[in-house]
Amino acid sequence: MRWFVCLAVATAMSAVASTASSEEVAITAYITKYCLDCHGPDTTEGDVDLTDFYRSAEIQLLFRAYDQTALHNMPPEFSDQPSSQERAKFMRSLDSFLKANGHDRTRKPGYGNLVDHAVLFSEPAVRKAATPARIWRLDVDSFIARARQITSHELLFLDNRNNAKPVSFPYQTPDHTFLDFAGVHGFDSSTTEMLLLESETIVDEFIKRRWNRYVKSSHRDQKKLWATIFSEITGQPADPEQLQALLDLHARSERDLGEAAANRLTVKAILLRPNVLFRFELGAGEADKFGRRYLSPTEAAVTLGYAVDVAGPDADLTAALEQFDLNDRERLRSTLRPYLERDAMRSRLLRFAHEYFEYPRAIEVFKDKDKNDYHPNRLVEDADKFIVEILDEDRDVLRQWLTSRRFYVRGMFNYYGAKISPIRKQNGYKDYHRNFNLAPESVEKHPRWYEMPANERAGILTHPAWLLAFSDNEKNQAIQRGRWVTTKLLGGMIPDAPVEVDARLPADESMTLREKMHVTRAQECIHCHRHMDPLGLPFEQFDLFGQFRTQEKAKPVVTTGELWGQEVTGPIPYVTALADSRQVKQVFLRHVFRFFTGRNETIDDAPTLIDMETTYDQTEGSLKETVLTLLTSDSFLYRTDAPSTVKSHE
Repeated sequence: MRWFVCLAVATAMSAVASTASSEEVAITAYITKYCLDCHGPDTTEGDVDLTDFYRSAEIQLLFRAYDQTALHNMPPEFSDQPSSQERAKFMRSLDSFLKANGHDRTRKPGYGNLVDHAVLFSEPAVRKAATPARIWRLDVDSFIARARQITSHELLFLDNRNNAKPVSFPYQTPDHTFLDFAGVHGFDSSTTEMLLLESETIVDEFIKRRWNRYVKSSHRDQKKLWATIFSEITGQPADPEQLQALLDLHARSERDLGEAAANRLTVKAILLRPNVLFRFELGAGEADKFGRRYLSPTEAAVTLGYAVDVAGPDADLTAALEQFDLNDRERLRSTLRPYLERDAMRSRLLRFAHEYFEYPRAIEVFKDKDKNDYHPNRLVEDADKFIVEILDEDRDVLRQWLTSRRFYVRGMFNYYGAKISPIRKQNGYKDYHRNFNLAPESVEKHPRWYEMPANERAGILTHPAWLLAFSDNEKNQAIQRGRWVTTKLLGGMIPDAPVEVDARLPADESMTLREKMHVTRAQECIHCHRHMDPLGLPFEQFDLFGQFRTQEKAKPVVTTGELWGQEVTGPIPYVTALADSRQVKQVFLRHVFRFFTGRNETIDDAPTLIDMETTYDQTEGSLKETVLTLLTSDSFLYRTDAPSTVKSHE
């Protein structure tokens, strides 16, 4: 029967050869050779018919075909297998076809790993990296930092009960992705309405804390007063037209509402200007032969300022960028390098580590058992110390993050010493220290650094905070740990579980987690779980509190897993192998790129990633110098016309 189907498809291909693109021809040839036996007109396994594949209106079917091919799930193991070249050509052709028809997932948060990794680290014939022109909203942290600067109120928006952030700036990106993504967050009517309420708070604090000093310094000269306030709030000088508009607004308001109301209204008008709430990156001047334009000096100050400081550019950076051409990269590096050593940059890099490793999620994990002595927030703070010390040393950063055995642990309130520590809030209890497997008698009342046993801990992935982040009330989450390794370290993709799949594990309390996970070997599950389960199971060496253990359910704990087709025997050799991998380093650099640019990498960004890797290697693993290479790259400084909008039904 297959020869008939192939003949029919071949005839159809001949009929459309004059109009079909090369991608469509390649797609049809691959489908004919490897897929139609099971998904043709006579046999439609899973109700999937690929006879007229590339003309299908079911875009999700095309995406599924791409994902299943990338995961080597299709063709199934018992069928003829394509060569690696055939598989890669089909995926490239399908990707090009989807993009040509307005369906580019690689631009969406969570899908950056779909970009061909090998190509991203291969020098192209022509270097033409650039970022599409864009206008994007300040993220929550930047908005808060700017508001605190404007009002001189360092605790503005701080709620000691729940550390709440202003509701007017909701930021919701897919799980396990960076929060600040340029293509996602805009304004709708409800967000704008809430922003107006938040602006009232900022105006109140500004008038209360700063108004009088501006009035005194201006000697009641209205033009000088409003020019200074405009510059302070927006970070840019007001041009004559803008200043006159403010003066006119104030005069009309004062006449109708009185001076106090006019002052408030005019300050609010400045606060609600687009360049206070948005980052404009459109490019200026004449485009080069690739359609690229440099950022204007003002745009460059904003873009680079927010990269090195959550509060945005300072006056010195803005003034410096007005003085020279961005093409003078050496001078730009010299200007930016001092910013790398500031506390603001340390905070930016710590935030990157938070969002990359995801260990602060531990605070959200509830435990019924020993809940009175369970303090995940303190474990997260200790993990921060671990991360920051390695950042400050700035040598072999990724490897140190993955393998260092030097852990910071707070002191013990009720320790076994002569004098009990009075610092309850900062220190932990005996049950806190058991998460690190520290004997109570070995812990003092002051925090200190511990060299953990070589067979028990190595790096952030064996830190209790990270382990807790991928656990729940009653058990570990080996599957989620494996998914994290797959996506964040290996650059792979795991599709979301189909809605019809029952993702629950058995409730039998006599079974270990590994034993319960036998259900993931079912036919409808194994295709995805075979990629991530072996990558998460080595962490079963630790219990649901992050404690090192040798037994589970009175049985010897099994910690074997698999990495690149080779068995690993436990978490320490496992994380060491990951730290030694060039691929892991390159995938890490891709995530650094996404965090600081607010977008996914594209094929044109290959030169930037190659330069980042070169810098990382030549500076003995300096993350700061690697980020500096990114901030002074074509990808960061050039803008092109924005691509067409991706179709909404993806």
